[in-house]
Amino acid sequence: MCIPSSIDIAFAVEAEAGVLVPVLRNADKRSLKDLVGPYDELVELARQRKLPPEATGGSIATVTNFGTFGLIWATPIPLPEQSLVLGIGARRGAPPVGTQAKGQFVPVMEANLTLSFDHRVIDGGAADGCLLRVAD
Repeated sequence: MCIPSSIDIAFAVEAEAGVLVPVLRNADKRSLKDLVGPYDELVELARQRKLPPEATGGSIATVTNFGTFGLIWATPIPLPEQSLVLGIGARRGAPPVGTQAKGQFVPVMEANLTLSFDHRVIDGGAADGCLLRVAD
């Protein structure tokens, strides 16, 4: 198994005339809070179609939100150089488990997550663990 020296995460951005996929470099070495500013900047550059060459390619994973188009579920496919892609579906109201005993159902918001991955790089158990961490 090939273990990368850093985790660079790509994400799909809808732009005029198609989707662009900018990359957050060294995401594993930064907190989620520290990723927000660079993420927002890359989204804006992608929408303007002004991404610098160093802001694309070379990531090991992509996050795609097909839920923005109202899709609940889809099967995203990793780009050739990537190991996995996490897809996020549209959120919707659903009754939570366990409220029936109280005589009521209080809707909660939920969304389906899809993880597609390359078995040459990651096995199913590790992929399941990754998906569980994201879901938590």
